[in-house]
Amino acid sequence: MLTAAGTRTRRPPRSLRSEYDQFIEQRIEEYKDSLARSEILGIGDEAMHELAGADQLQLTEVVLRDQVDAIIRRRLKLPSFRRWRERHLALRAAQSQPGHWGFTAHDPVATLGDLIEDGDPVLVIGASDGACALFLAARGAQVFVADPDIAAIYGLENRAVNEQLGAAIECEVVRLEHWSNGDAAFAACVIETAALASLAASARSALVQRLKDATPEAGRHAVMPGGQDRGAGCLSSDALRSLYADWTIVRATGSGRRPRNLGFTAIRPNASE
Repeated sequence: MLTAAGTRTRRPPRSLRSEYDQFIEQRIEEYKDSLARSEILGIGDEAMHELAGADQLQLTEVVLRDQVDAIIRRRLKLPSFRRWRERHLALRAAQSQPGHWGFTAHDPVATLGDLIEDGDPVLVIGASDGACALFLAARGAQVFVADPDIAAIYGLENRAVNEQLGAAIECEVVRLEHWSNGDAAFAACVIETAALASLAASARSALVQRLKDATPEAGRHAVMPGGQDRGAGCLSSDALRSLYADWTIVRATGSGRRPRNLGFTAIRPNASE
């Protein structure tokens, strides 16, 4: 994470065992949610029968629940930690590459991903297709997403579960003109410009200022190209450049002769600069 002095404070990596436990618990709960009440009661009866034949000194609700989970785990043939770890590391290696999510190495979110360390809090404004949030989560960030579109948020949450990144992403459905960080600070922020397209210019300006205030010195904003940049008639990323006149702007580069609307990175200067 970038500090006020521009140095980086190392954090210990996330525990793979913890991620594995979350994976197993998530799959078990998903399975339970898919069952009718009679089917769940049937698994409970099966668990009681197995416990009755074991050297179980005291039957408690916790013991019964654990046995039910063990039965479901067998039914789903969930992997051991060793097998899961091998697959998980291969998946994370793929997910940490920009191209896995359709980005190029020069996209603002891709360059931001190179600076992310485990646990860095990153805010993403706009759920879009979820690619920005998922990419940064795969890089180790703790990602917070704000978007007024409940369908987009649900879509991102479901995709995060399928990508085994749900624990690293927290979503909020909120009108962006009302968004506030409270006391939270973010190492970086990603702005999906399409999410700001419906806001009045004054509301966009006020939102960006709040985002800037929630970013520490040397922190970065990655402004991603919006719909207009890709022919959908939405807000251009260039429309936000003037709001960062007091920050350092780094333009994304493209292969064309006149690369435009490819997004940009804005870096908050240190107070001493």
